[in-house]
Amino acid sequence: MQHNLSFAMILIGAVVMLFNLVKARELNILTPFIPARCRTEIIRSLRLHRRLMFFFLLGYCVVAGLFFFDLPFVGELLVGLVFLFGAIFVLLGLHIQTRMLLEIKNTLHGLLPICSSCKKIRNGDGDPRDPDSWSTVEKFISAKTSADFTHSICPDCLKKLYPDLYQ
Repeated sequence: MQHNLSFAMILIGAVVMLFNLVKARELNILTPFIPARCRTEIIRSLRLHRRLMFFFLLGYCVVAGLFFFDLPFVGELLVGLVFLFGAIFVLLGLHIQTRMLLEIKNTLHGLLPICSSCKKIRNGDGDPRDPDSWSTVEKFISAKTSADFTHSICPDCLKKLYPDLYQ
């Protein structure tokens, strides 16, 4: 009875892993929203994650076959390997999810209330009449993302502000 129960649980695990393998493809939908600076690393991690899922699916099938053909010693050894790689799999999956969510969080989206004159941005639900509710574009973006700023002058402004330096 215990042998049949183990065999059934292994087969259910294989079905769940197959379902996960199919569902993991949906993570690719999010990759365009990840900033380019780390997109390659995350895509590489997603591919590794899918390979590990395939490894698990294969491992479940092999272990189920070993239990079916009553080779418990080899099956127990492979179960140990599956558990070891399972811990690595969960760690990698958590790393990928955390990294993707942080990068998507750091991507600005939606409407930004911006002053049409000075280009300051109103913070959140701040009162439009309160001067403390407004901050510079640089300050706002630096607070919401991991972006840093460096300043320069575009050719139009250089011509307008420093006509003697414009060439």
